[in-house]
Amino acid sequence: MDEKQLHYEFMSILSESHPGLTFEEYRDSCVFLLFYQFLCLKSADRLNKEYKPEELVKIAIRGKLQIPSFLSFMESASSFLHLYNKDIQLTDFLFYKKLKEVHSIEKQKSFARFFRKFIKKIDGWGNEELLFQMYPELFSGLIREFAGMKKDTFIPDELYEVYHMFFELSGSERDRVFLPDFQYGLLADTMTDREKVPEIYGYETEQAYIDIFTALCYMNKIPLDFLHLYLKKDWEKKQDSVRGFFDRIAIYMPDGAEAGEFVISPEQMNEQKEFLFSGAKGEFPFLLSALACLRQKGSLGIVFPGALLYREGRESQIRKFLVDDLNCLDSVMLLPDHIFHSGGQTEIFLFFRLNREDEGIMFFDCSEMERIGQEQREDIKTIWKERKTVPGFCACVSRERVKENDYNLNIPRYITKIVEEKAIDMEKSRKRIAEIDRELEEIEEKISMYRRDLGL
Repeated sequence: MDEKQLHYEFMSILSESHPGLTFEEYRDSCVFLLFYQFLCLKSADRLNKEYKPEELVKIAIRGKLQIPSFLSFMESASSFLHLYNKDIQLTDFLFYKKLKEVHSIEKQKSFARFFRKFIKKIDGWGNEELLFQMYPELFSGLIREFAGMKKDTFIPDELYEVYHMFFELSGSERDRVFLPDFQYGLLADTMTDREKVPEIYGYETEQAYIDIFTALCYMNKIPLDFLHLYLKKDWEKKQDSVRGFFDRIAIYMPDGAEAGEFVISPEQMNEQKEFLFSGAKGEFPFLLSALACLRQKGSLGIVFPGALLYREGRESQIRKFLVDDLNCLDSVMLLPDHIFHSGGQTEIFLFFRLNREDEGIMFFDCSEMERIGQEQREDIKTIWKERKTVPGFCACVSRERVKENDYNLNIPRYITKIVEEKAIDMEKSRKRIAEIDRELEEIEEKISMYRRDLGL
C-alpha cells in the first residue's frame, strides 16, 4: 500500500462495526491492538515470529481466538516486547486488566468477534517500513477523530491552531507544560515542537485517557520519563509542589468549571485566596488556581463560556484583579459559533501572559468568521504583534478604558460591528410596488366575484 491507501485504511477503523461493545470498549480495543502493532513494527528485526500479529491471525483463522487465548498471547508478547521497549508493558494497560475481568459470555464473544476481524484488517496493511514511518501521524489523526465522536471530548480543529498560534506569539519557554483534565492529551501539540521535548504534566479522572496519551507520546518519541500523568485523585498529593512551576498551560472547558474545582489547593494561593470562596462561579477560582502554577514569564490559553466576561458582583472584582493587579490578560477572542457541537452558548478563548510588558488587551471578534484558517491566522498574528485596532474585527484596549467600563470585558463594548449600508435601487422599487398594486387589484376582483357567487 502507498501513503494514500494506508491513510484510508487507518481512518476506516472509525467505521468498523462493533456489535455488543460500547464506544469506550471499541475505542480501547483499537488503541490496544494498534499500539501492539506499533511495538511489533518498532522491534521488527528482533521480534520472534510467534509474537507477531500474523500469529494472532492464524489463531483467528483456526477459530481459536477467544478471550483466554488472546490474553495468554498478549501476556507472552508483552514480556518479549518489553525487552526492547523498557518503559512499556502492554499488560499494564487498563484495557488488558479490565478484559481479564470480563465474565459475561456474550461480552466475551463480542470482544473475540471484534478481535478476529480487527487483527486481520491491520495485518493486511503490509509495507511495514512505510507503515512504521507513518504510524505516529496516523495514530494521532485517529485519536483526534475518536475525540470528535463525543461532545465532551470534541475540540474543533481550528482551535488547535488558535492555541498553537498564541503560544508561539508569546515566546514563552516550554520546558514544562501542563494539561489539567487533558482527556486525550491532544492540546499538548499546541505547546510543544520537535526541536525541544518538554516535560509534560497533566491529570485526568480516567486511566484509559492516561493510557491513550502515553501511547501517543511514545509513538512521537517523547521519553516516558518526561511524562508525568496522574489520576485526579493522585494529583492532590502532587499539587502542592507545582506553584510557579509551569511555562505553558492549556485548558479546554467550554462548559465551564465546577464550583470548588482547583488545580492546586487554595492553601497554596496567597494573594488570590480572597477570591476563591467569594460566591464566584467555578471558572474564575479554577482559572486563578491555574495562573498560580505559572512561572514568571509563563503563558496560559483557555476556552471558557463567554458569560464570565460580564457577570457582575464578585466576578467583576476578579476581572479587576486580573487586569490591574496582575496585568496578565493579554487577549480575548470571541469564537465562531459554528465550530462547536452545541448551540446557544458563546465560547471565548482567553490568553494570559505573566509579567508582560504590554499594557493593552487585544480583543478579537471572530464570531462571524466562516473559518479561522491559515490566512486568517496570519492576519491575527500581524495585528497582535502591532497591537492594532481594525474596526469591526479587533481592538487594542487600554486598561483605563476597561476600568471605565467597570471591568466588563464583553466584546461589543470594545468592538462595534460594521453594518454595510446597501444602496436602494429606486427604479426597481417603483416597479415592484406597481407589481404589488396589480396583484392586489386581481385579488380584489376575485374576492368580489366570490361574494357575488355566494350572494353576499
